[in-house]
Amino acid sequence: MRQGDPGDAMYILASGILRVVARDPSGDEVVVGRVEAGDPVGEMQAIVGGVRLATVIADAPCELVKLPRSAIDRIGGDTPQVLDALTNVARRRLQRSQLAGMLPAILGPVDIEVIHELEKKIEWVIVRRGEAPFRQGDECNGWYVVASGRLQVVVVDADGREEVVGEVGSGEGLGEIALFTGEKRTATPYAMRDTVLVHFSKDAFEEVLFQYPRALMSITKVLAKRMMASMSGRGSQERAVSVAVLPAGRGAPLAEFSRGLAEALGDWEATTLHLDSRRLSTLGVLDNASSLPEDHPNWLRFAAWFEEQYLNHGYIVLETDDRPTGWSHRATGVADQVVIIADATASPEPGEVERALTSSTRATDPRRARRTLVLVHPPETKLPSGTGEWLSRRDVDAHHHVRAGDQADIARVARALSGRAVGVALGGGGARGFAHLGVVKALREMRIPIDYIGGTSMGAIMAGQISLGLSLEEIYDLNRRIISTNPFSEYTVPMVAMLATTRIEQSARTSFGDTMIEDLWINYFAVSSNLTTAEMVIHDSGPVWEATRASGSIPGIAIPVAKGMHLLVDGGVVNNLPGDVMRTRCGGLVIAVNVSPEEELPVSEEGLPSQWRIFWNRVLPFQSKRIDAPNILDILMRTTTLASASRSAQVARSVDLYLQPPIDSYGMLEFEKMEELIECGYTYTMEAAAGWKGPRC
Repeated sequence: MRQGDPGDAMYILASGILRVVARDPSGDEVVVGRVEAGDPVGEMQAIVGGVRLATVIADAPCELVKLPRSAIDRIGGDTPQVLDALTNVARRRLQRSQLAGMLPAILGPVDIEVIHELEKKIEWVIVRRGEAPFRQGDECNGWYVVASGRLQVVVVDADGREEVVGEVGSGEGLGEIALFTGEKRTATPYAMRDTVLVHFSKDAFEEVLFQYPRALMSITKVLAKRMMASMSGRGSQERAVSVAVLPAGRGAPLAEFSRGLAEALGDWEATTLHLDSRRLSTLGVLDNASSLPEDHPNWLRFAAWFEEQYLNHGYIVLETDDRPTGWSHRATGVADQVVIIADATASPEPGEVERALTSSTRATDPRRARRTLVLVHPPETKLPSGTGEWLSRRDVDAHHHVRAGDQADIARVARALSGRAVGVALGGGGARGFAHLGVVKALREMRIPIDYIGGTSMGAIMAGQISLGLSLEEIYDLNRRIISTNPFSEYTVPMVAMLATTRIEQSARTSFGDTMIEDLWINYFAVSSNLTTAEMVIHDSGPVWEATRASGSIPGIAIPVAKGMHLLVDGGVVNNLPGDVMRTRCGGLVIAVNVSPEEELPVSEEGLPSQWRIFWNRVLPFQSKRIDAPNILDILMRTTTLASASRSAQVARSVDLYLQPPIDSYGMLEFEKMEELIECGYTYTMEAAAGWKGPRC
């Protein structure tokens, strides 16, 4: 038999000697085994199908007994213990093949006799996602080498705080420090996905070092590499991202979305592999992957093959079955992220597959695979609804809305999953915030996507309107209607604030109605300030109108929003340009738009004139010169942003694109100049963002 041939039969060697040779990814041939009289060969493919993993060569005249796959099926049905015995042989042979592939990098060139000898000294350990082979403070029980999978190394300090100090991938060892020092384990390695380890006892480790001095040099290099990565704050990162897609229930467009996601991920000059159980058979990796039990040895074969795919592909999409099969469990076990795809018109209750494949591990556990809910809506949907019901029934880290058949929507999800999402943070600044609409107009014309959006005060209002999915013309018309009501002219007895908020609240309801933040097409947040606790509040759920009303409630001008026992006011008090919040939200690239000038409220003479002088200057006609002095509204609005001015400067240095349209000459209450402000933001951004190096939609 030759590597790549179909596996239609197995053989038992009656006499002679067979040599097993496999080609590694570089094309070189490596001897991975030897078959002696009485041993089976080719049993793995005969049991589950697939193509031959190696070429078998006769080193002497041989006689073999051939058993076609049909005969094995009959024997297995009549005598199950025969099939069990063949399965155990297949498991040992797969393990031997994995050893032959990874040991040369650690020990140097080794022949098959060495591998046979080492097999007697090792133990194979399977660690599921989130589990650990040992923990910080444990007694040292030996050395581990990663055969497949990946682990995150965590250290807990005296105060119980966890710190990630590195990652360990395929072919790397862990646990060496405790062996060298004789002390207890110094860290805990948690499996980031299902992982297979080779365990050497203390005695076996010392014997390996004695017989193979090169191993010590290899281990030392790995330790030095980890130390340098830890000091630089970078950690060992693998290039590929694997995403498992599973259905939330009946009717979920599982195959269609998986294909669309793979296509979107592949648009970024990165090779993308889309796998389902049928594709595994076509590739010759596994036949009947959906029916293989969890402990079947062919999953070792899949694990080794999957590690190679991490080296050869940028993204891997793992489409589960529509039922909780062996393949479905394996796909979610090896994935870095899990996407739960749902028909938004169906019941929000989790279905059979979702219940079986998503554990009860909380989203706060950093070792749990990140989960994203994607709700697919009919193409004609104007605005999603009822998202809160879906979110209340499952523990997910994020959610997205997608229109059926809309590849642009799927591309937005792909950017979020791959760390390429673009988040836009809009700062507060009163009427100057209309410049944000000009910025967004320019970004759209330059095909710069907006995957997440949020803001403070007027920035929160503009961001919310954009998230509704309206056209820019519709947004312009909406704001013209609001401006016509003159909401900032409703004065009241200034016991709590200068303005009554009936019109302000009505303008918020005119913009957003009863829409909930969770139902917006684009992921959104608003920032307000908690006067009661002196903390920043991030609104990412609940009514949009209420979030924007709180975010723009300028202290002393507008009545604060009462939320429970707390008072919420303008977010500009603590964070007027929330680019830092956006960074943690979108996990990708951040554009920050600042519409507050660095200097404001200049006066035309030294010191402020008396208030009576200013009053008469304003009310008497035929004044020769207007006194350039701020009024109480100007002072209160400017005071709101003072505390967060230095924070905005830090944000400007940390974001990927910082925009500050030249709108200093406009007042914070000049809402009637909306068109001018929009044009100013548009013209400025078309030039300032022309060199954008991020994704395009």
